[in-house]
Amino acid sequence: MRITMASRVASTSVFHQLLFLPLLAGHCAAAAAAVATTGTAPVVASVPLDVGVILDLATGLGKKSLLGMEMAVHDFYAAHPGYTTRVKLHVRDSNRSVVAAASAALDLINNKKVGIVIGPQNTLQAEFLTYLANTTKVPVITSSATGDTVTQYHVPYFLRACVKGSFQAASIAAFVKSYGWKNVVLVYEDNNYGAGILPSITDALEAVDVHVINRSAIPTSCPGDRIDAELYKLMTMQTRVFIVHMLPADAARLFARASAIGMLTEGYVWMVTDDIGIALDVLPQHTTETMLGVVGFRPYVAKSTRITGFMDRFVTRYRAKYHQDPDVRVAKPTMFQYWAYDVVWAIASATEKSKRPRSLNLGSTTGYMGKLVDDLQPSPAGPELLASIIGGEFYGLAGRFRFVDRHLPVPQYEIVNVIEEKIRRIGFWSPGYGLSAFLNSSTRPGQARRRAKAGQVLRAVIWPGDSITVPRGWDFPANGKILQIAVPVRRDFKVFVKVENPNSSMQSVTGYCIDVFEAAVKKLPYALPFKYMPYDCANSYDKLVSQVYFKTYDGAVGDVTIIANRTRYVDFTVPYTESGVSMLVLARKDEDEPTMWIFLKPLTTDLWIAMVVFIVFTGLVVCTIEKPVNDQVQGSKWKQLNTYFYFAFSTGTSTHDQKFKSLQSKVIMVSWCFVLLVIVQSYTASLSSMLTAKRLQPLVTDPMQLLHKGDYVGYQNGSFVHSMLRRLHFEDRQMMSFSTREEYADALRKGSKEGGVSAIFDETPYINSFLLLYGKDFQKVGPIDRTVGFGFAFPKGSPLVEDLSKAMLNLIEGSEGSDIERKWFGDRILSLDYGSPDTSFSRLSSRSFKGLFIINGCILGLMFLINCSRYAYAKFTAKRKAAAASDGEAQPSTNGNDIPAV
Repeated sequence: MRITMASRVASTSVFHQLLFLPLLAGHCAAAAAAVATTGTAPVVASVPLDVGVILDLATGLGKKSLLGMEMAVHDFYAAHPGYTTRVKLHVRDSNRSVVAAASAALDLINNKKVGIVIGPQNTLQAEFLTYLANTTKVPVITSSATGDTVTQYHVPYFLRACVKGSFQAASIAAFVKSYGWKNVVLVYEDNNYGAGILPSITDALEAVDVHVINRSAIPTSCPGDRIDAELYKLMTMQTRVFIVHMLPADAARLFARASAIGMLTEGYVWMVTDDIGIALDVLPQHTTETMLGVVGFRPYVAKSTRITGFMDRFVTRYRAKYHQDPDVRVAKPTMFQYWAYDVVWAIASATEKSKRPRSLNLGSTTGYMGKLVDDLQPSPAGPELLASIIGGEFYGLAGRFRFVDRHLPVPQYEIVNVIEEKIRRIGFWSPGYGLSAFLNSSTRPGQARRRAKAGQVLRAVIWPGDSITVPRGWDFPANGKILQIAVPVRRDFKVFVKVENPNSSMQSVTGYCIDVFEAAVKKLPYALPFKYMPYDCANSYDKLVSQVYFKTYDGAVGDVTIIANRTRYVDFTVPYTESGVSMLVLARKDEDEPTMWIFLKPLTTDLWIAMVVFIVFTGLVVCTIEKPVNDQVQGSKWKQLNTYFYFAFSTGTSTHDQKFKSLQSKVIMVSWCFVLLVIVQSYTASLSSMLTAKRLQPLVTDPMQLLHKGDYVGYQNGSFVHSMLRRLHFEDRQMMSFSTREEYADALRKGSKEGGVSAIFDETPYINSFLLLYGKDFQKVGPIDRTVGFGFAFPKGSPLVEDLSKAMLNLIEGSEGSDIERKWFGDRILSLDYGSPDTSFSRLSSRSFKGLFIINGCILGLMFLINCSRYAYAKFTAKRKAAAASDGEAQPSTNGNDIPAV
C-alpha cells in the first residue's frame, strides 16, 4: 500500500511538472513580446520554493539571523529580477528546546513540504535533525551550530554553512605556545556542545607541549552558587590560564561571577572560543565590563563597503522591528548573520539552477511522532538541490562561500582583546602562516616563524587587572598548602644530602644538593613556600620518584639521577653535577717504566725535526756570510766542510768559539740563541716533571677485563647501576652492593681473590667524593656509561621545572655555584676530573714555538738577502773598476804636441 501511494505521488508530481513547463514557456514568450513592444520587462510569474527556518526566536541570535535571511531574500531577487523561482521562508520557533526543534522540522517537511531546512540554531538541536535529513533526503543547513558532535557520523544531507569549532584549536594552541605557558584549564558547558571541542583542542595543545591539567564542566543555566563553587576550586590550583568554551549567555554569567570573586585580576589569563569571540562586539556594556583583559578568537571578515552598507541597513531594521535599546552595539550583526545571509543567497541560486520549485510529498501525517517518522519518504528533489548547493560558489558577506567536505573551509582567525568598552584586535592566525600581528598573505612561513621565536608575534595585550606584564601562567594560591619536598635519608655520602633527626621537630637537612636547591629558590622572582619531608628510599631511588609521580610529594630534592625511565613519570630540572657512570679501581705505582730514552720525550718528533732543520740552515747561512771576510772558514774543501758542520751543530748548544766579523752573522746568531734559550728552558722543565712525578696506573682499565676473568664488582646499594651491570652481562653472583665509602675502600683493597671486588661502578659525583678522602691509592676510569647527572624531580607539567632550571643555570654559571662546591668539596671542586689515571705528560710540539720559528726564519732570510745584495753590489763595483782600469791601459799617453811619450 505504501509503495502504491508513493507511486501515485511520484506520478502526480511528474504530471504537474509536465503541465508547468508549457506554461513557463508561454510566460517567457509573453514576457519577450512585452519587452519588444513596451521596452520594459513585465513581472515574471514565479514559483516559490518552500524553505523551512528553525530558530530560537526568543534569543538575540535567532532574531538577528531571521532578519539577515529576510534581507538576503530581498537583496537576491532585487539583484536577479528575472529569476523564475522564489524562495519562501516558513519560520518556526524552537523555543530553545530540542523536542520543539524536532517537532518543527517534522511539521515543515510533512505539512509545508519544504525542500530545504535552515537551522537549527544550536548544536544540541542539530544532532536530531541530521538523522531526519538522512531519512527524508531534505538538506538541512545550519549557519550557527558550530559544535563538532554534529558531524561525527555520516550525515550527507547535513551542511554546515559556518566553521567547525575544532578549526580554532590550532590558533588557540599557537597563542598559548607563543607565551610559553605549559598548563591550561578548560572550562566548558556540560553538554555535547561543550564536550565536543575537547578532543581537538587537547590534541592541538599537546602537540605544542602544553598540558590540560583540569577540565571544568559547568551545567547550562546552573545557579550562581554552583558556578562559584567551581571557580573557588579553580582558585586553589596553581594554573592561571583558562580557556572558556560556552555559549555567550552562559559565558557572561561565568565571567560576572569570576570577576566578583577576584579571578579577573593581574596574573590570570582568560581566553574564549569563537562562539563567544564572535559575540563580543554585540554584548551589552555591563557584560563586557566584567571581561576586561579577556582574549577571544573568531573568524576574520575583511571590512568593505558592502559590509558597511549591510550593517547600517541591518541596525536600522532591527531597532525598528524589535526595540530601541540605547546601546547600539546590541543591534549590530555578527558573523552568524553574515553566514545566515549567505546561506539564503546560496539556496536561492541553487533553486534557480535545479529548477525544482517544490519538494515531493514525503508522506501523510499521523497522530504521533513515531508513526510520523516511519511514514516519511525520501525526497527525489533532495539530491539535486543538495548537489546544486554544494557545487555553488560565490563571494558573500563572510567572504568566499563554498563547501569543503560539507562545511566552510578553515578561515583566518582574528585574535581580539577586551579593553574597557572596546574590542581591540591584537593579531591574526592563518593555516599557512601561523600567528602574525598584521594580516599579510605575502609573508613567508619562515619569516613568521622567526618573528614567533623573537617573541614579537602579536600586538601588546592588556591582561586582566589592566596589566601589560605577560602573566607567567601559574601562581601559588592564597589558600594553598606549602609544598612538600621529599629528601632522601642516606647512610653515607652525606656530603650530598644529610638529614639529622628525621622523625622529630628539630630535624635538620643540609648538604650540597640542598644548598643548590635553596640558592636556586632564592633566585626565583616569587616566594616559594616549601617544607622538607625526609623519605627512606628503602635502597631504591625509584620509589622516591614514584611518590612524586603519585603526587604524594610535590617534588624531590637530592642526589636523584636523571635517567630515561624516570623521565617518563616526572619532570627534572637541568642537571647540576657531572654526568656519567665511572669505574673505581685500585691503583699501583708505575716503577718499571724504562727511562733510557726519556730525554727524548719532552719534545715531539716534529719539534726535533724543526730544530735540526733550523740548525743546519742557520749554519749554512752564517758560513756563507762569513766566508769572504773570515779566515776561519777559508782553506781547502775538506777544511771548509769540517768547519761548516762543526759550526752548524755547535749553534744548537751555543758552544762555538768562532768570532763573527759580519754584522748579518751577529744578528742571526742573536736571534737563534734567543730561540734556543726558550726551547731549552721549556725542555728542562718538562724533563724535570717527567723524572720526578709519581705516576699511578690503574690495575683495571676496561670492564671487559673483569667480565672475562670472572672478577667481582661492586655498586652502591639501591642505585640504578645494578641494572647497568646486568646490561653489561655481569651475573648476580659477581655483583656486591655497598653503602659507605669505607666499604668501598676495604673491598677494593681486598680484591676479588680475598672476598672483595676488583672494581666498583658508581656515578661520577660519588666517585669524586670518594677520591677526596681516598684518592691516594685509587683511580677513576671512565666514564663507562652515560647519564645526565643529578636533578630535582617534580610532577609532570609542573611550572616550577622551567623557573628553577633557569635559576640553576644562573647559579652554576656564576660565582655562587663555585662557592657552594668549594664549601662542600674544598678547592678541588666537583666538576674537576680528579683521580683520573695520569697515563701521559704534556709534550712540547712545534706548534708551541711556531711564532719563534717564524720570527727567526724571517730574520735569517732577511740577513741572507742583505748579504747577497752586498755581495752582488761589490762584485758589480769591482767589475766597473776593472773595466775602467782596462780602458786606461789601452790609451797611449801624449804630450802637448800630440807626440806619443817614450
